[in-house]
Amino acid sequence: MNVPTLLHYQWHQGKAGSPAFFLIHPLGGDLTFWNDCIACWGPDVSTLACDLRSAGRSPASLAPVTIAQHVADLEALRHALGIGSIVLVGCAIGAMTATHYAATHTDVTQALVLVSPTPKTTPVAAKMLADRAELVSQSGMASILPDAIDKAFEQQVKGETYQRYYQRFAAQNADAYVQSIRGILNADVTADLQSIQCPTLVIGAGHDLLLPPALSLQVHELVKKSEFQIMTEAAHFAPLQHPERFAERVGSFLARNGILQGSMTIENRKAPSP
Repeated sequence: MNVPTLLHYQWHQGKAGSPAFFLIHPLGGDLTFWNDCIACWGPDVSTLACDLRSAGRSPASLAPVTIAQHVADLEALRHALGIGSIVLVGCAIGAMTATHYAATHTDVTQALVLVSPTPKTTPVAAKMLADRAELVSQSGMASILPDAIDKAFEQQVKGETYQRYYQRFAAQNADAYVQSIRGILNADVTADLQSIQCPTLVIGAGHDLLLPPALSLQVHELVKKSEFQIMTEAAHFAPLQHPERFAERVGSFLARNGILQGSMTIENRKAPSP
């Protein structure tokens, strides 16, 4: 039996009655991916960010980690903390995990926000990721730098946010990163997307080279109750690269759907550096 792993997490309790965001980072990231968004939202929402298995300070797996295993871990964490209904927010591969969670835990999912999503890992992407995993396995994280990060920051300023992400990405456990990759090479959430019933916001990014807006549009077309937007200024990591604009879009979406009461005050600031 696969026993769910209790993940490393950060839980911020917002004001009474505020929605609870469950934040799911992309491949290669960790819970700090969401720090600036959390700072922007302030006390208007509660936020639960975690390191997925084989990422950050969560336990590393000796085998490939699948989307279903990530979802089991996330549900174990939600249950352990006694959190009720949630708004799932996932970026890139994290959006695939959010999708499977929403499809299999409809009773607790209030809404879904998918950023740079894809219905499945395409053959081209699978080949690229498999090659990356092999290279890292043989030669370590430095062997894919800076190319792996530069593609995700296409047309973005390479300032503090870039440097901060670069340092954490480079320092992660290479073997754990490889298992994270190998677990999603055949991932496919197409059927999950077709079953989603909760309000869903799909956000594509204009400069996303890895999961371009055309894939976000495919996701939108598969989800019955979805709204589609493009952040033309962003690349693969819209919440990290443009947190204030992203946070505002999410707040407006939730207000339109009656999940957030009143308007959200977006704090015009970033989180302090860890």
